[in-house]
Amino acid sequence: MAKHVCILSLLSAFLSLVCCSVSAKMVLRGLVAGDLASWRFAFLAGMALGSATLAAILPGAFEVLPQAFPVWRAVLAGLLVGVGSAMGNGCTSGHGICGSARLSPRSFAYTATFMASGMLTATATGSAAALNIAPLPAALVMPKVAEAQLAAVIAAAGIATFAALAAVQRLMGAADSKQQKLQQFRGLELASELLAGCIFALGLGLSGMSRPSKVAGFLTLGAPSWDPSLPFVMAGAVAVAMVAYQGVMRFRMMAKPLFCPTFQIPTSSVIDLKLLAGGVIFGAGWGLAGICPGPALVGALTGDPHVLGYIAAMVGGMFLQGRLEALVARVGSGGGRSTKSMST
Repeated sequence: MAKHVCILSLLSAFLSLVCCSVSAKMVLRGLVAGDLASWRFAFLAGMALGSATLAAILPGAFEVLPQAFPVWRAVLAGLLVGVGSAMGNGCTSGHGICGSARLSPRSFAYTATFMASGMLTATATGSAAALNIAPLPAALVMPKVAEAQLAAVIAAAGIATFAALAAVQRLMGAADSKQQKLQQFRGLELASELLAGCIFALGLGLSGMSRPSKVAGFLTLGAPSWDPSLPFVMAGAVAVAMVAYQGVMRFRMMAKPLFCPTFQIPTSSVIDLKLLAGGVIFGAGWGLAGICPGPALVGALTGDPHVLGYIAAMVGGMFLQGRLEALVARVGSGGGRSTKSMST
């Protein structure tokens, strides 16, 4: 079963208190839409750093797809994930973890939809067999002492570094001018996003979420290799993140993140056909290859043509959905309500 659930759940909660976002989809969708805010690049750079760190300390976190796995299938999966995540404004982390931790009915609906769609697609298309997963029952595997120590060290180092950045922020009162203070604060914000992306990537790798076989092993129902560990990873992340989100939303534990002007907490509660259709499309892509946006970016370091094709198609899908939505809005009444790209 999945190892290191604790680090992903702990960090998903902690990062929500100090940074703008931990959703890779949100970062990518903003860039595709033309929002070139520097924090987005810092977060992606951090993910690249985290991926490189994983390659050095835990190469087993990466998984090259079998040569027999068709590249077209990976590309189609990426396209569907891109379109579906754009339509539903979320993904496994945005809706499945963060939205569920906020107790958002909209996120519950999207998550249930993409989970069902993913299972149906993976089962119907034999994703476990396509990924060459051995037809053996999944075993309960406890983390080795060295692995548990590594997870603890990474979590502690991340929290300690964020604490150090917070301490520096409190000492910034000695700045000579308001402009200098603003520049220093901006630098701290970018540093926090860099670190957030790095830890997010490490959490995905340590928890096993970066391995398509782990995901497909759960989504392919009835397979001899069926692996029930994926829900434990997501449930662990939701449980701990819920403490952070509810502390902010219900008990006003913090007025704003440590390194951002405001919390970027979506407020939309609309459950409509677009949301549900997005969940169906996203789930179909997820089930076809066992990959979603965050793990795809982490796996890009391997140079696997399947993953690179998936990412290119995913970005293309996000772009295509945005252009089609804009076209429909122009052709239609033109007076419809605008939607925020992050409304999960």
